[in-house]
Amino acid sequence: MTVALQRRTPKVYTLDEVKEHCSKGDCWVVVEDSVYDLSKWIGHHPGGELPILYMAGRECTDVFKAFHPAWVFTKKLPAFKIGKLDDTRKEKKETSLSEDFEKLRQEIIEGGGLQTNYWFYIRLASMLALLFASIIYCVVFSNNVYIQVAAGILVAVFWQQMAFIGHDAGHHAIFHDEQWDDRLGLVVGNLLTGVSIGWWKKSHNAHHVVTNSVELDPDIQHLPVLAVTDKFFNSIKSIYHDRVMHFDGLAKFFVRYQHHLYFLIMGLARFNLYAQSFLLVLSKERVKLRVMEFVTMVLFWTWYLTLCSYLPTWSTRFAFVFLAHFLAGIIHIQITLSHFSMETYNGLPLDAFKENRFLLSQMDTTMDIECDPNLDFFHGGLQFQFEHHLFPRVARQNLRSIQEKMKLLCKKHGLPYRSKSFVDANIEVIQCLKDTAEKSKCFSPKIWDSVHCIG
Repeated sequence: MTVALQRRTPKVYTLDEVKEHCSKGDCWVVVEDSVYDLSKWIGHHPGGELPILYMAGRECTDVFKAFHPAWVFTKKLPAFKIGKLDDTRKEKKETSLSEDFEKLRQEIIEGGGLQTNYWFYIRLASMLALLFASIIYCVVFSNNVYIQVAAGILVAVFWQQMAFIGHDAGHHAIFHDEQWDDRLGLVVGNLLTGVSIGWWKKSHNAHHVVTNSVELDPDIQHLPVLAVTDKFFNSIKSIYHDRVMHFDGLAKFFVRYQHHLYFLIMGLARFNLYAQSFLLVLSKERVKLRVMEFVTMVLFWTWYLTLCSYLPTWSTRFAFVFLAHFLAGIIHIQITLSHFSMETYNGLPLDAFKENRFLLSQMDTTMDIECDPNLDFFHGGLQFQFEHHLFPRVARQNLRSIQEKMKLLCKKHGLPYRSKSFVDANIEVIQCLKDTAEKSKCFSPKIWDSVHCIG
């Protein structure tokens, strides 16, 4: 009887014990006061290894709730449970802010925030089909070289809107079904824009968990061409890229002029995404739907190069390709606006806060872009980055109403709600890059090391 009772009694662990299990092969996490061993699951996680690895050895309830539907708690997690967390050593403390935030989360779910308005996507798909047909007509059937080149503008708009849909599908925020959203991602990402949805999910999921972490967030790791903070001056080890990012002579040159080069870099960034997509698919890493990823990217280059072949001269083709890629760079600008000028951290941003760690870390690293509702199509939901980071599974059409609720929550608790217009946000990013560029001019590794030793 005593033995049977011991078997039914869950083992109790302290948080210090959990923290010892923080590697890929030995990965424990805490979710709602229960301890889970995800060591055997991490390699099979649909969202990639990094989100779990970044949370290894830590309390991650809010992060887990943000990314997973309720059924995962009841049907998936129990298989990995190994015990309970010592009640006297809890890291996550309940506060009035955390209680209000949890109430808001439930209100969003119960109020239909995760429900997609499919008519929105039907209308959008119809518009984009017409736009794609217009591109083909202008390039293939028009004899006017100016119309043919101007079609590059339509391609940029097409790619921008496809990226927004790919973003929605990547978060399973359209069908709310892994298989359907992943296959839609293959179409709107790989096939129609040439960017691997698998690569995007690997990068983007990591970004969400460790937003603006110098060592962990790939979305701010852009050496040698950009450095959003002087924390990059002391060469850092990128956990995402698994290599040291050196602040060498080449990096110092580019960073010195980065505020002048910013828009040019954003305009050319798409070519890097093509390369990153193929590097991932052809790598030895675990890639979900690898064959379909590769086939759809090859099909993209087949139709796109065929389209370019209808242009009469090489100069016309260059103009068409450059115009499309450079203007499509607006999507990269939109992504950077919400993060580049915000606070950055060494290590895990969550660790900088004792309470409400997920909410406050996202508030510190993420900014909204204010715009008229009529311009929502231009921003594609990316203007609500703060709300999106807190509730990534919410359908795009519901983010504006959630923004108003978050503003009220912040006002109630005396928290800063950061938002700027598109123009003002661009100015702030440029100023941030300029400030870092000025610091780089007087950077000396020996002095820098001394400063860090002292402080």
